[in-house]
Amino acid sequence: MTAQPVTFTDHGMTQQAGNDGGARIAASVDAARTGLGDLAPAGVTGRLFIAVFAGAQRTGGYTVRVESVERNGDRLVVRARFVSPSPGALTIQVITSPAQLISIPAASATNVREAVLVDESGAERARVEVSLSTP
Repeated sequence: MTAQPVTFTDHGMTQQAGNDGGARIAASVDAARTGLGDLAPAGVTGRLFIAVFAGAQRTGGYTVRVESVERNGDRLVVRARFVSPSPGALTIQVITSPAQLISIPAASATNVREAVLVDESGAERARVEVSLSTP
């Protein structure tokens, strides 16, 4: 089966997502359930919100940026770039937790079972089960 591109809306990024673990992905029709609900506009319906987390970092200078979303059968593949500060770069000395919230039309996720987070090298970083039902 050929992967089909899915248009997504970027709702913003944060450096303080509060994710103490490693890279992770969350998906819900309720933005608040992704952990990044504060980035979503109020009252938006008919969307599947997808949060991508880079995990806890020891300094500033780290980011995660969703580059594309593809549908491949019953799977969404979320491709993201994980950026680290350059060696020797001056960075703020504070623990950060970079993350980004995006959304896609719920209709684009009909019958999708899972979302997989893939980095720029093609390595899988995380996966999550997807449900379009309201919690």
